[in-house]
Amino acid sequence: MKEINFIPISALEKLMKDKGAERVSEDAAVELRKILFNYLYELSLKASKISTHSGRKTISSADLLIAKE
Repeated sequence: MKEINFIPISALEKLMKDKGAERVSEDAAVELRKILFNYLYELSLKASKISTHSGRKTISSADLLIAKE
């Protein structure tokens, strides 16, 4: 699985600070980006399988909600 750094570190630092962290190390933000990327990757794979099984090429929001369960 190829990691794509499409989520900016600064956005993740801001997210963690908005949730109460006074300071956020760059390592923590990088690790959160890896965790989020892996979660989104797996969720997308499941949603893709669901849409394909339903005879569709397009992933719908319903597919994502089912895949999330």
